[in-house]
Order: sequence, then structure tokens, then C-alpha cells
Amino acid sequence: MRKINFLYVQNRKGLTLIELIIVLSILSILAALVGTGPGFTSTERIRSSAKALLADLQWIRYSAMTQGPDAACPQLRGLGIRFESNNRYRLFRFNDGNGNFNYDGIGEEQSLTEGESGTRQRDISPPLELKIKKSGALVNPDNAVLLFDHYGIPRQTNFGFQQVSIVFQHPSMNDLQEKCVSVSFNRIREGMWNENECQEQ
Repeated sequence: MRKINFLYVQNRKGLTLIELIIVLSILSILAALVGTGPGFTSTERIRSSAKALLADLQWIRYSAMTQGPDAACPQLRGLGIRFESNNRYRLFRFNDGNGNFNYDGIGEEQSLTEGESGTRQRDISPPLELKIKKSGALVNPDNAVLLFDHYGIPRQTNFGFQQVSIVFQHPSMNDLQEKCVSVSFNRIREGMWNENECQEQ
């Protein structure tokens, strides 16, 4: 009499349920990777760049209100940010060397702490760019400077009041949502750029 083992059959055909689940899982992972194209990646990079700038601006505003002068920066008037180019900006302490309450150039920029060798540089990964709203249009920063005095008020280089919007965009993907950071008299906010103004979130 021949015994049949029902638990093991050598010539089985088809897939087991576990094998089918594994194959479907692999296919769904591959589909997700294909769906995560350059548009999704660029949107995330725009979002993270805007959040990084927002954090830097909030930090220098707070530091401007809480820091005092020291040996490296005896004429401290506040802290500032200089938008060096489309993909770089620098954070610094404003040391008013000649006491005229006027930012007179890079020579008055000091490191954020005594131990640092220079101003703190922040880079934005290309091809992303940042632009500044000026006279109703987005323009290249070209070393535009934003200062915060000891009261946390945003100032121009001549110490007049300043309001500014900084926009992050991908130059070759116009369909991506642009992010922005707006600085006004008493607040700094992140938002969405609507081709004319920064709509705060």
C-alpha cells in the first residue's frame, strides 16, 4: 500500500499565498519609486529650503534681541543676513565700526560667535534658486541685506524699516508650487507664492 504525504507534494503548480503577497509587495514598491519622479523630489527640496531659511531668520532675529557686544564685535547693532547669490546666503553680526548706524559693506560683518572663523554660509542645492520681491517683481538677490536690530525689527542697510519676501523656485519646472518666506515689522512667516505675494500659512 502506497502512502501519500499531503504536506509535501513534489510536482506542485502555481503560487502559494505568501509568494503572491511577496511579489505584490515588490511590485508596489517599484511602482512607488517610479511615481516619485523629479517633480516630487524638487517640491520637497523647495519646501525644506524654505523651512531652513525660516529657521535661520527666526534665530538671527532672536539672537539680535538677546546678544550683546563682545571683544570681536564691540559695536554690535544687531544681526543680519546677506543674500550673496541665487543659491547662497550668509548670516553675520553687524559691527558698526564707524558708529553711523549704516551697514557699509562686508567689512562690517562679523562671525556669529567669537570662535568662528568667518560669517556663516548657507548653500541652496542647485538647480533651486531664491529670488527677492522688489518693486512688484522677483529679482536676483545681488547681495541684498536684511538686518535685525536689538528690538528684533527688520532694517535696511540705512537702518530704515524693511519688509521683504524671499521666494524659492525651480527655474525649469514652472508648474511646481513656489514657497516663500515673508518678513514684516513684527513677524516672519512661511507661505506659498501666488505670483504676486506671499500667502502665509
